[in-house]
Amino acid sequence: MSWEGIEHALNRVRGELKQITLNLADLDDHVGHRMLKGADLRGLTRERWEHADRHIHRLWSTYDAFRRAVEEATEHHGLGSRRASDQVRLTFLLTGPCLDMPLEKAPLHERGLLDTGTEHITLAAAVARMTADYEEITEVVSAAETAWNALHPRLADLDSLWREVCTLGDMIEEAGDERDDEALRSELDRIGDTVRRDPLSLLGADRRVDTSGLERLRKRLEAARGELRDALRMRDSYRESITHLVSAIDDLEATVASLREQRAHVAGRIREPQAVDVPDPVPALRARIDAMDALRSRGRWRELGVLLGEVQAAVHAAADDARERGENLAGLLDRRNELRGRLEAYRARSVRLGLAEDPKVGELHARAHRELWIAPGDLRAATVALAAYRRSLEEPAVTETTQNRTTPGAGASDGESDGGVSI
Repeated sequence: MSWEGIEHALNRVRGELKQITLNLADLDDHVGHRMLKGADLRGLTRERWEHADRHIHRLWSTYDAFRRAVEEATEHHGLGSRRASDQVRLTFLLTGPCLDMPLEKAPLHERGLLDTGTEHITLAAAVARMTADYEEITEVVSAAETAWNALHPRLADLDSLWREVCTLGDMIEEAGDERDDEALRSELDRIGDTVRRDPLSLLGADRRVDTSGLERLRKRLEAARGELRDALRMRDSYRESITHLVSAIDDLEATVASLREQRAHVAGRIREPQAVDVPDPVPALRARIDAMDALRSRGRWRELGVLLGEVQAAVHAAADDARERGENLAGLLDRRNELRGRLEAYRARSVRLGLAEDPKVGELHARAHRELWIAPGDLRAATVALAAYRRSLEEPAVTETTQNRTTPGAGASDGESDGGVSI
């Protein structure tokens, strides 16, 4: 190399050394790198970290050899000598295979008799090798950081929920055989162990973190917390809660009794469609109140809180069902009244059209009237009869209108007779 080329190459490798040194320092201080180094890893994360760790050792070995060669070249250049031997030495350090790197020990059948276990590479080859090693390492470190960033906050929330569950359990002093949280604790320990020791097992190929297991456990913990809060409320305000619940059941009982009377009234007047049945959920609900009293006597507050929520939901559902059945029953009577009103309107129309005395029209009117005033009546049959009566009133009107539009009058001109509108 010329001395000018040597100057250029030396400046380049010194710049590369500086940048590599800074990046390796950043890698060594990276939180993901420190966590992987300090964690007792297992599974896929341990496998990938062991692979990355081999690249780390090779990266640092290559870096040390690279740094020594650059320092030697810098020192040699700093002597200021312009001898040909110095020019050759610097050319070798900057472009030749000046780095002696140990090779991984090969199996016996792959070794030659003169193999030294050492390879000789150039500074450029060393940079390329360090770049490849760095990318392998940072891919694992970055993946672990992505997984931990997504998982650790969720795991902290789960730990907080678990502590709240334990605190609420202690507050209501529930019996040991009533507490059913061992499975939750075991699941939390299992998920926590995975998050801390094998986070990469939850990272997909698309780098999305699978948090479904944590979300399922969060819902279970929230449900347990809700049960315990209900249990605490039950312990502190049992009598008030029961009084409100019994009052709601009493109101439901009155509603059901009224609906049954309404159904009997509707069934006596309308045969088809059949009036909906009105079941009575009250006896079963009162039996569950008795079960709540039994749980209270044994101090089973958590079960009692769960049962309270179930009974409240059952009362609300029964009230909604009763309201819908009442609307259905009222709808049948409203439908019959609507059909009766339409029949009267059609009757008035037949009078205006002068068809009231027509035997065919009168027979259709009588049939519709009979279906609507007989008890119990058939609304389906009445609807069919009413439609037939309506059509009998429309047909003459159509004929009359058509005749007026297509038949010229006696005083019509020839133009009107020959060129009138025809349909």
